[in-house]
Amino acid sequence: MPEHQQEKELAELRGLIRESYRQTARNELEKENMRIMRGKLDVQLEFFKQIHRFSRLAFSVSTQQEFASLLAEGSVDIFQLETSAAYLLDISGDKLSVTGSCNFETDVPEFSVSRAWLVKPELVDFKRKNVIVESPPKGPSPFAGLGYSHVIYTPLFDNQRKLEGIVMGGITQDGSIVYDFEPEAIASSFMVYCQNMNGIYNNLIALDRAKSAVDAKTRFLSNLSHEIRTPMNAIIGMTQIAERSRNPDELRKSIAQINISSRHLLGLVNDVLDMSKIEEGKLVLENAPFHLDAILDNIVSSLRPSADAKDISLLLDMDAHGTRPSFLGDSMRLSQVLINFLSNAIKFTGGGGRVTLRAEIVSRDSEKALLLFEVADTGIGMPQEALSRIFNPFEQMDSSTSRKFGGTGLGLSISRTIVELMGSSIHVESREGEGSKFAFQVWFDVDKNGCVEDGPPAEQAAVTVDLSGRRILVVDDVEINREIIIALLDDTGVSCGCAANGQEAVDLFSASQEGYYDLILMDVQMPVMDGCEATRRIRALPRPDAGRIPILAMTANVFKEDLQMVVQAGMNGHISKPVEYDVAIRLIGQALLRENLQEAKII
Repeated sequence: MPEHQQEKELAELRGLIRESYRQTARNELEKENMRIMRGKLDVQLEFFKQIHRFSRLAFSVSTQQEFASLLAEGSVDIFQLETSAAYLLDISGDKLSVTGSCNFETDVPEFSVSRAWLVKPELVDFKRKNVIVESPPKGPSPFAGLGYSHVIYTPLFDNQRKLEGIVMGGITQDGSIVYDFEPEAIASSFMVYCQNMNGIYNNLIALDRAKSAVDAKTRFLSNLSHEIRTPMNAIIGMTQIAERSRNPDELRKSIAQINISSRHLLGLVNDVLDMSKIEEGKLVLENAPFHLDAILDNIVSSLRPSADAKDISLLLDMDAHGTRPSFLGDSMRLSQVLINFLSNAIKFTGGGGRVTLRAEIVSRDSEKALLLFEVADTGIGMPQEALSRIFNPFEQMDSSTSRKFGGTGLGLSISRTIVELMGSSIHVESREGEGSKFAFQVWFDVDKNGCVEDGPPAEQAAVTVDLSGRRILVVDDVEINREIIIALLDDTGVSCGCAANGQEAVDLFSASQEGYYDLILMDVQMPVMDGCEATRRIRALPRPDAGRIPILAMTANVFKEDLQMVVQAGMNGHISKPVEYDVAIRLIGQALLRENLQEAKII
């Protein structure tokens, strides 16, 4: 073989050897990288195994303290921390205290931090990592001076993303000599572990609250059954007594008791309906003029018999700066709240006690006024731990309250919602055996046309329209309802015709002479044809009185959307069932008066 050919092949062989060495080196490097990566994966796998282990344990805890202790134990075991603690909000909600810990000294668990200190971007800003490392903790840190070389902590949030606590782990100055601790390296993993455990805890709390709500509703239904049966028993019993009685005084007493029990029963139904509105977000406030002194006088007058029956002094303390002020707002809902407070105060105050309703105009200008309302009593009072429960729907102070005093546990919850819709909140002070005080402040717009210095407050003007000779068409599918209306109107001199459904009402009106009927009382839910459709058909008839005749809805449907529906159908007003005589006469008189004024082209 020529010499130059041998040299060429030798050079190629050397190149192959060098490439083989390089490939071997690359393979060794890759093997080392794989070994390192496998080691990291093993660490991560062990990390996730630990998280999984503590997550499974978290599902078995039954108390907040058990969860906090488990959370702290996991922080130590997984991240090789020397010590850890979980701080959760105390009952007052203004500070965080150690709820569970691992490897803490005996005097440390009493340590707490201010919630105000924790409200800082590093913790509560969700765009940040939400984990803080202090090596060592200095300055304003609550962990400064506790002997830590390193501290790492991250927040805990509830399902509404509100701060509920923190998880802290640390290495002491003595421990840092032994531990190979790099807090920045574990920051992300520490936060992932805490957030995972926090999510499990929130789900467990939500489940527990759901179970508590079901239990509360079960108790509520039991209480409601009792509360309904009590007035029903009085109604049925007094009806039987009245049927057998020949004594006029005894008959009047029975009728009076039937009336009281019926109104109590109606109040229960209204509370349930209000609670339904609240749960569906359909409770809204009106904005109409009202005279404050008239509202308060009416409230106190309506409850004075109940107070007198228990020998309780019911007082009204009103400071209106020498005026009889008029404001714009929902006087019915305001009255509902105050009546609830006063009724509870009378219920829970013994004979010889005192209940006071105080109202004060705290601040006022030409546009707005800040009003303070306060109901105080000298009754049995409440323990401090009950104050956090009394506004929950379906709940009362304790299980014995409903047995001893009655009630459904809805009144205060409804009152709180109403006050919150008014832009305020209820403040409660109470001590066992010393009484309670409920107070709230609300801004109202000033009714510039209604404030008078002297003379009686402007009440709703009484209607004195003469009903003699008037003809009213009563439309209702229930015969007893028609009989009640006819009996209520019997002394007014009005003449009543009847229809059992909407189609009959349309036929009777169509067959009558123009102007024969002066007014129609129309039920809404009826077979064959409902009241809204009947109203639309009557309004569409080609005769002058079809568009002019007053049509009033007479129905048990009392939600706002129900009232809007009857107005959209062409009705002129609404009389709610059960029908009250004074209200019915007033609304019928107003409707007839308005119809007469329209004929005279005054309005």
